[in-house]
Amino acid sequence: GVAALPRGTYAVDARLMPYLVVTDLDGTLLRPDHTVSERTRQALRTAQAAGVDVMYATGRPPRWLEAVYETTQHRPITICANGALTLYRGDPLNIEAIPDETVEQVHALLVGLRSDFVFRTERWNGHTLKLLAAVPDLPQDHADEVLEQVRSLAGHLVEPTHSAFGQLLIEMGPSGVTKARALRRLIDERWPDRTVIAIGDMPNDLALLQAVDLPMTVASGHPSLRHLTQRVLPSPAEDGVAQLLERLIAGDAP
Repeated sequence: GVAALPRGTYAVDARLMPYLVVTDLDGTLLRPDHTVSERTRQALRTAQAAGVDVMYATGRPPRWLEAVYETTQHRPITICANGALTLYRGDPLNIEAIPDETVEQVHALLVGLRSDFVFRTERWNGHTLKLLAAVPDLPQDHADEVLEQVRSLAGHLVEPTHSAFGQLLIEMGPSGVTKARALRRLIDERWPDRTVIAIGDMPNDLALLQAVDLPMTVASGHPSLRHLTQRVLPSPAEDGVAQLLERLIAGDAP
């Protein structure tokens, strides 16, 4: 079953600090080696104590989250698998899966597009959250081109995107499901009066940034995000998200 959203967990005075910060993980909060600095950990702790809600929105599957929680020392509500699953302390708040017949249909279509696709599925508790199609021998800088081909062919059946560094990997979630859709549900249930800031760095963050009050990216992010963001933060190596949180904690404008 789906757990109820924990009421009261994030109870703060919105008149004092009316922000909800939604951050992507890899390439945005996390450095290339998947770590964060002590400055970032401190900013996450201090933000929470000051009443700035910080949640995660990632393409990562749930099996890759525990290491992030340990590294950041922050375990918030987390949108994962690009919006197909929302978790809080290991319990599902919402699940949207790809039907098995759709997986088979998309697989058949894409085999006709490229014979060198390597497929796998990301499953959680019997639910297919993502269908993944990799092209091992094609450089990652061809990902935008391949993504458009997959969208043209199978975009009516699944939600294709990409976010991987160093490999060409097309990620496909349930049709119409994005980080933005999952976030809107949470905002309606929990944060209707907040000013929502989102930070992302790759095409799988595009819908998320379009759905919030203050969209931001990082200097190391994908060029396609620059035109819709209001601010470009420093890269994770320079603690860009931490710098933003420190401003909010101090009461400054973001």
